Amino acid sequence: MTDRKRSFFYLGSVASVLYFSEGLPYGIVKDFVPMYLRFRHVDLTSIGLLNIVAFAWTFKFLWSPLIDELGTYRRWITSAVAVIALTLGGMAVGHELGLLYYALVAVLAIASATQDMAVDAFTIRATPQKMLGPINAIRVTAYRIALMLPGVLGVVAGSYGWSASYATAAVVAAVVFAISLTLPNDRGATAAARPNFIGALKHWLLRPKSGLLLTIALTYRLGEMTIVSMIKPFWVDRGYSPAEIGTITSIIGVIVSIAAAIAGGMLVSKFGLYPSLIAVGVAQSISNIGYAVVATISAGRWAIYVAAILENVGYGLGTTVFLAFLMSLCDRERAASEYALLSAAFALTGTIMASASGAIAQHAGYPAFFWLTVALGIPALVVIPFVRDVIPEEPEGPAVVEG
Repeated sequence: MTDRKRSFFYLGSVASVLYFSEGLPYGIVKDFVPMYLRFRHVDLTSIGLLNIVAFAWTFKFLWSPLIDELGTYRRWITSAVAVIALTLGGMAVGHELGLLYYALVAVLAIASATQDMAVDAFTIRATPQKMLGPINAIRVTAYRIALMLPGVLGVVAGSYGWSASYATAAVVAAVVFAISLTLPNDRGATAAARPNFIGALKHWLLRPKSGLLLTIALTYRLGEMTIVSMIKPFWVDRGYSPAEIGTITSIIGVIVSIAAAIAGGMLVSKFGLYPSLIAVGVAQSISNIGYAVVATISAGRWAIYVAAILENVGYGLGTTVFLAFLMSLCDRERAASEYALLSAAFALTGTIMASASGAIAQHAGYPAFFWLTVALGIPALVVIPFVRDVIPEEPEGPAVVEG
């Protein structure tokens, strides 16, 4: 084996573990916790409001200078993963303790967001420029595979109880912690390399049609971000078991979304960014129609299965094309800073709507809620044609993927 192949194998293995570790807590907070709470008969409004903890991922750039300046990336990664493992262990013991459980969910989100920044920085620092493409593909796949874990935990919960499911997740995180201790040391970023967010924002807002571009960034995935938090509670209310919910919505769903994400990348490569944005924007809205229809007509099991698969197709396509769009809006010289700001912008609106999703579903009903998520995809489609002249055909920004 040549030195290059050996290096790629090592970096690919590290990226697989680290990005699986990124997806693990995110999937638990966004998918598993809403399902668990609904089985505990928590009202939809409260489940939706729990999405407030997702602001940890939205505003994580605020404490990114600490990660650059204090200690090493390896130390931040191991510390964050240790907190994640301990928190999941605490949830196994205290999942019935009310406010303590909600506090643990918040700690899990903050530790996860911190881990994300340290892992991204470590990977960028360790990966040679020529390997960024292949390593990025590994990152995406590992992250999406981690999102299957909530489905596995649902199966565990169905057979052995909720404590066992959280304990299983804690064991997985503990294994990642042990592996993270073997990472090579690093020096962290230099002060000169730290992003200047204010300068980057000012520069970006001065570009042509920045307001319209920002509108698309804020709204393109709004319908998809809104629907996610209510999918598991909807299945619970329709009488499905944790094992069946986990198998269909998480395991099979994530496999479908990975395939769709790959298809989305091929779509951008073959037809360019602008037509892909239009086509996938339409597909995202159509994919949500599946849940709207089955909720409206009270369809049976197989119809809901089809709705779950369609929604994941839209999710996978939208992820790849939208991130390519965000990357295309970043100048190479300011790519890291501008990408962080743009991803924070779309996460902000998504988190606000996800937080309100439970109240909407509870008071308006599932049919009205799901049809609303379809409508939320329309504003971006109306705006996109007005910025066709400023959308590059190929993305030029950083190879970064957010959950």
